[in-house]
Amino acid sequence: MSEQSRKKAVERAANVLSLRPYSRAGLYRRLIEKGVEADDAAYAVDRLTELRLLDDLQYAQDVCRSCRSKGWGAVRVRQELRRRGVDEECIEQALDGFEPDGDKLRRFIRARLGDQMPDRAALRRVSDGLYRRGFSWDEINEAINACLEEMGEQ
Repeated sequence: MSEQSRKKAVERAANVLSLRPYSRAGLYRRLIEKGVEADDAAYAVDRLTELRLLDDLQYAQDVCRSCRSKGWGAVRVRQELRRRGVDEECIEQALDGFEPDGDKLRRFIRARLGDQMPDRAALRRVSDGLYRRGFSWDEINEAINACLEEMGEQ
């Protein structure tokens, strides 16, 4: 691991990071994919972290906002952060106080159920879809019941 290879690794890491944000682990993996030696990649990630150009907590918070706008629940967001290589401590901090977008949740349910009172099969399809989006059963039941009450009032 020469000084020249370290410098090139840091430059390459900065270039990769300028295209889109990464977690520390994600940037390390990307550098390895680009052919950077493991020691140089680790040095580059550490160096960019020291320079505060790489921040896993900020990255996790950005991903949480993005996933919330997609209408995902906390479980799915947690899975996505793990997939992207964010450590558990940052995940917990980023998800602290996470609330899914209630409007998107209701729109999802209303789009699947339509205007008429649904049967059991329709309710199961909607609840399964919401579960896949990362919502807990309590959140699903609460949202579906609220939509059913709205439908009953109309």
